[in-house]
Amino acid sequence: MTIRIRPGIIMTHVCGQNLLVAAYEARPYCPYVTILNETGEIIWKCLALGKSMPDIVKELQDLFDIPSDVDVEKLITDYLEQLHEKGYVLYEEESLS
Repeated sequence: MTIRIRPGIIMTHVCGQNLLVAAYEARPYCPYVTILNETGEIIWKCLALGKSMPDIVKELQDLFDIPSDVDVEKLITDYLEQLHEKGYVLYEEESLS
């Protein structure tokens, strides 16, 4: 499954917090602001760069020295589902509305 960032979503850093901000055309579809933790920031940057799921998994494993028995892909998928439910990301087959 391919996930893409909804147009009009901006990631920014303010007062020590990583934020997703819904601007422009995204405002009717998701909360105006949500906070990302460090892992969320990394996942978001990977999405913005068009990285594949295996690349995102590897990046997180390398950065955080995650044990091999942890299903990192499932954790990322669950996190992306949360962002999808809030409207910040879209599945490839979805329209912009």
